[in-house]
Amino acid sequence: MTLYGWDTSDFDVSRGLTPARVRAAAGLGIQFLTAKGTEQSPGGIVTHKSGGWVLSTGRDAGIPFLGLYVVVRSGVPAGTQAQTLIDHANLAVPWWSTSPQFFWQVDLERWPYDDVAPSVGVAVATELESRTGKKAILYASRGQYGSSQLGPHPRWNADYPHNVDEDFVAAYRRAGGDAGVGWHAYGTPSAVPRIWQYTSTARIGAQHTCDANAFRGDHTDFAVMIGATSAGGTDVKTVHIVAGDVGTTVPVDNNFHDIRWQDGNIAYQLTGTGVVSHQTKLDLRQLRTGDLVRIRASYRLPGNATPYLQTLNQQTVSVDPASTGGIFVVNSANENHQLATGTQISFAVAITPAGGTTGRTATFGEYTRKSILLFA
Repeated sequence: MTLYGWDTSDFDVSRGLTPARVRAAAGLGIQFLTAKGTEQSPGGIVTHKSGGWVLSTGRDAGIPFLGLYVVVRSGVPAGTQAQTLIDHANLAVPWWSTSPQFFWQVDLERWPYDDVAPSVGVAVATELESRTGKKAILYASRGQYGSSQLGPHPRWNADYPHNVDEDFVAAYRRAGGDAGVGWHAYGTPSAVPRIWQYTSTARIGAQHTCDANAFRGDHTDFAVMIGATSAGGTDVKTVHIVAGDVGTTVPVDNNFHDIRWQDGNIAYQLTGTGVVSHQTKLDLRQLRTGDLVRIRASYRLPGNATPYLQTLNQQTVSVDPASTGGIFVVNSANENHQLATGTQISFAVAITPAGGTTGRTATFGEYTRKSILLFA
């Protein structure tokens, strides 16, 4: 399995990036998203303003993994650069410390005006991890740091065999996919990169000139890589991610209907007690402008016949789905609850038809999925 990612900055905003385009990226399959936070040199601090709304929009749209990055520079202590980023994160994305899926990205590059030593990137990554308990991924390309000491941090390689204006998935195939040149081991100690930035000219929906990235593995593998932790700092114990049962239908009749998933089940039963984090994404086809879509969670605790119901999101179809290939995606925000072993969690959807139309159904599409993480 391959997960696709996008790293952004204020330069993407100058090219037209909007919250709507971030939400669209979630529906198109972007699974990890990062944004530039700070860059601190002896001459001062440059702060990118878009990171807060980009990451918060991505979180609310259901993108599972989110990170803020620092461009490291020479001449400023590593601890100072790390703390500047942390302080910025506290203002821009104050939820970062309690999000189990948040991580840091450390951007290490050799600039024409600053030949940054590899030790600077390693030191800043180490400081970020020690000060926050969140994992740092070191963005250091094989082309610039091929034999350098790069420490123990997961490696993120930038290597562009082609730079073509095309869809990000097509661009990955053109670059060789999971067997592409960006996956060769490098650095000291020698390690295969965990993430490959394979182009800087991808299209992600309507957004052009994007830095597109790939991760070889599934959601569990990514969660393990970033040391996914709960607000209390405890380790992830179970990750349950299942796609929707593509092609199944749901009546458009204002009533809640349980969602059946690709594994054939409606409910998931917890195998342990702890903090449970979950998100749901519904890709619905055959909707019409004005339809109201509601997502609901049901928690049936052991020994309780009556479940606890919680509305997760409600959204009116505000654009004509025909203009987006018939797709309309509704996401629930990340929810966290302390639940006991044996609790059954299920999800339901209700669609209120626009204009009182009756006798219609909607169909689940390929982007439908749920994710449930249990933290010990």
